[in-house]
Amino acid sequence: MPRPRSRVCSMPGCPSIQTEPQCPTHRAERDRHQRRTTPTKVTRTYAEQKRRKAAVDTHRAKYGDWCPGYARPPHTATDLTADHIDEISLGGAPGGQLQVYCRSCNSSKAGRNRR
Repeated sequence: MPRPRSRVCSMPGCPSIQTEPQCPTHRAERDRHQRRTTPTKVTRTYAEQKRRKAAVDTHRAKYGDWCPGYARPPHTATDLTADHIDEISLGGAPGGQLQVYCRSCNSSKAGRNRR
C-alpha cells in the first residue's frame, strides 16, 4: 500500500509538514470556527426543533403541501422546512420569526437578504 504524500500546511506561513492539507492546530481552528458559525441540526436544541416542526405543521394545516416559492413561483412540495425570515448569518435573532419553504427553495435562499 502506498504511503500518503507529505505536504506543507495550506495556511500561509505555517511550516508544518504532514499528510493532511492542514496541520492539527489549523484544522482545529477551522473546525472550531465552523462549529461556532454554522448552525446545523446537530446544534439545534430540542426546543428549537419543536418550534420549527410547529411552524411546518401550522403551515401544512393552513395551506397543505404548498411551498410559497423563493425566486420562483409557488409549487407543491412534500419536503417542507422552517427557516428564519431574517437570516441569523445576516444579523437576525436566533429566536426570530420562521417562514416555511421546501428544501430546494430554502437551500437557494441560503443567507441571501431577499424576501
